[in-house]
Amino acid sequence: MKIFMPLLRRNVRVFITLICFVCLPHIAFAIEPIATIGQPVPQQHAYFDNGTIVRVVPTHIQIVDVNTDDVVDEFGSLTYDSEVVISPNAAHLAILNDIFNSPKTNVEIWDTNTQEKITEWQTESDIDGDAVFSLTAPLLVSYANNEIHLWNWETGESLGKMIGERRPKEFCYIRENGRTCGGASGSSSVFTSDGKHLIVASMRPDIELWNVETRKLEGHFEGHAGNWVEGLAISPDGTRLASFERSTLVYVWDIESRQLLWKANSAIGSISQVTFSPDSQRLYVASRTGGLSKFGTNPWEGWDDRVRVWDVQSGQQVDMLDTEFRSLNEIALSPDGKMLIMHFLDGVVLWDIEKNQERNVWADFIERWFYVETMLSPDGKTVVSISRHFIKIWDVASQQLQHLISAEDYEFEGFAFSPDSKTFAVSKNPWVELRNVRTGEVETRFSQYVLDSEQVVFSPSGRWIGAANYRGDIVILDSEKPEIIHRIHRRIENDSPVFRYIAFSDNDKYFVASGYIRQNNNDTPLIKLWKREGDTFVFQYERLGQGFWSPPAFATRADGSTVLAAPEKEINIWKILPKNLELLTTLNAEGPVQFSPNGRYLFTNFYSNQDDYFQIWDWRTSRPIKHPFSIPSYISLSQDGSVLMSYDYDSTEQYLIYDVKNLLSLLPYPVEPKGKQFVTLGQIKKNQLLQNFPNPFNPETWIPFKLADKSDVTIRIYTPTGQLIRSLSPGVMSAGDYSSQSQAVHWDGRNEKGEAVSSGVYLYTINAGDFSSTRKMLIRK
Repeated sequence: MKIFMPLLRRNVRVFITLICFVCLPHIAFAIEPIATIGQPVPQQHAYFDNGTIVRVVPTHIQIVDVNTDDVVDEFGSLTYDSEVVISPNAAHLAILNDIFNSPKTNVEIWDTNTQEKITEWQTESDIDGDAVFSLTAPLLVSYANNEIHLWNWETGESLGKMIGERRPKEFCYIRENGRTCGGASGSSSVFTSDGKHLIVASMRPDIELWNVETRKLEGHFEGHAGNWVEGLAISPDGTRLASFERSTLVYVWDIESRQLLWKANSAIGSISQVTFSPDSQRLYVASRTGGLSKFGTNPWEGWDDRVRVWDVQSGQQVDMLDTEFRSLNEIALSPDGKMLIMHFLDGVVLWDIEKNQERNVWADFIERWFYVETMLSPDGKTVVSISRHFIKIWDVASQQLQHLISAEDYEFEGFAFSPDSKTFAVSKNPWVELRNVRTGEVETRFSQYVLDSEQVVFSPSGRWIGAANYRGDIVILDSEKPEIIHRIHRRIENDSPVFRYIAFSDNDKYFVASGYIRQNNNDTPLIKLWKREGDTFVFQYERLGQGFWSPPAFATRADGSTVLAAPEKEINIWKILPKNLELLTTLNAEGPVQFSPNGRYLFTNFYSNQDDYFQIWDWRTSRPIKHPFSIPSYISLSQDGSVLMSYDYDSTEQYLIYDVKNLLSLLPYPVEPKGKQFVTLGQIKKNQLLQNFPNPFNPETWIPFKLADKSDVTIRIYTPTGQLIRSLSPGVMSAGDYSSQSQAVHWDGRNEKGEAVSSGVYLYTINAGDFSSTRKMLIRK
């Protein structure tokens, strides 16, 4: 019995292994990323104590050391639709999740000191991020349908609604940072320090004062000049209220008398947030840039992403905090009033108030929706991300942020890597610059102006750089002669195409641009083509009615002709002819697109209601290549297709790097059958994979099979552990018997690199349409 059981277990393992290999073509295996670029994107900050903060990221809550940016603890679970409300002292927070197809909201209350969930309950009405905690009682206030609701957050019990007729709401708008405030009944609310009153700014031209105990409206703070009040803050001593509109004005009120004490301009563009110092003596007012102006090659003027500091008693400005960062979203003051967190689009700045300088900067994240481009270098070793205001460069191997490069009051726009991955081109209006990938420093600045270049591309040789703007101007820059600019398309007043994407063919032979012409409020897509003649690009023709929605890809065929793959609603593949584009095929896929180095395969994405994933096509036969791996849709690929960059849409909003060279080794390629010819012999009733012969063999063998129907045949050879050794593809074959030596698929006993494999047992699998089968064979040397 002791001998039988190990033997049984061994046989079971072998049996399971064989089942796995037989089923291999039908099972999808997830590939784990080899690197993660950027930290989870920060969404909210609140000071917890003088040494730590509460930080909300897309998937959970973090407790972070402000001096080191180390994560001390993590808790909670967030989804894409979750909203988080933090109490004024950050001791508690609420995680709000809407219940699908229901007006209800699921509410979780957490203790941030212990990182434990206190309670969880559901409401009968919607609660959103405008909810607010009381500091003196377990009370949470929310807004829905122009009504103010009160909840006991310890029990989830509804305590009713505030009673009183509210003034009619004025219109609202969509803010520049994407937050919609139209429809909200309370955009900002604060409890008085004793918890007896609730003060509400409600998108009306006044501020409401509600009695919490009686739940009645007691009065208003009158005197706002605009149509609505957007934000509020209350002083820690409970005597002063600060409010602001979307405009530049900040107001300070006496709470007891509800009288306006003073108001002042505290912005050029608009105010985004206000907060009082712990001693109630200072008011910090954050502002956001509005309109900009520019003259010639000078920097943009009008930046106003600053924090102004006001003396509460006198109403005089006493300080202004300014950094190189732009798009200021929020601020948070430490409990001792010595540190201020400023959350910008590109970085989070810890400001030392006593020294009046930056103490720390955290910038290792990518706000995807506000970035111009995030791209993997052609060699797969570097990731560069460009926003209007900063360039960020990551090393893939270490996953570390290497450089943070400011636009210095200019703005970055288009971006492209050089083919050798040593430099990249970036539009810094009004110039195009070539920068060193390793150092981030400028190596070349093209002397003539290239205004507002939204699209920048390198040619495959690295010599030419194309740049296009939304006005309809296209230029070709010569890296060998930076003083020369070829202006191949100039804007025609009121009759110029808007170009969205440009590209060079893989041999620098052609340059193509796609956009649209707007006439009578209708957009007609078009493609324009230029051909290089020596050092100039000469216009050839345009094609109306078709274009592409993301950058195209090129490949050169064996006969020397050039094909162009471009995403529109589907992927169109054209052959470039002297006077027109000839449509070769259309694939049910989406961009981005990239050809394999040999030009035979096309890498695309596929999106459906259920899934999205990386897809590989044998584009000449318009057939997707089946493979047993589950890989997410890609954003960027290395030049050889072996490294893939994707985006984590569902959780952390980080960029993920995958090593896919093992996947690409599965791609079939033409095999020369050494003079053997495939023929159809009689009618076959079912597909079969037969035993190879000779078997055992050394060094070559033949793999026979039978086909009942015309099929695209691929035979793959694996080790017993599942490592792919060789992929053999005779291509599309007619129904017939391929069991003789003259028709069977020949294998010379070598791997994909041409190396002879060692002695041992190997598995071979056939894929022919929906049919697959696996057998064993033995090499004996």
